[in-house]
Amino acid sequence: MALNKLYYFIPYIKRKGIRDLYLIKIARIGTRKEGQPNYAPNDFRLVFEIEFVKKLFKDYRPVDLEIWHTFTDTMMFNILK
Repeated sequence: MALNKLYYFIPYIKRKGIRDLYLIKIARIGTRKEGQPNYAPNDFRLVFEIEFVKKLFKDYRPVDLEIWHTFTDTMMFNILK
């Protein structure tokens, strides 16, 4: 997936599931603790600068995740059905 094709982010809360929708304003490469003393400069991460859009569901909805995938790519249509 190309970073310029990422538009939305739905965080997964452990043992709860998903609920909220965020707009990805900027996707960039950063480090785990950038800006803090003694951070590891080679500990690279994908960093999203996000903006809250809305709640998709009243309560958290469980989703099936695959343990070896850091993220799950899906379509809004699949989540909302």
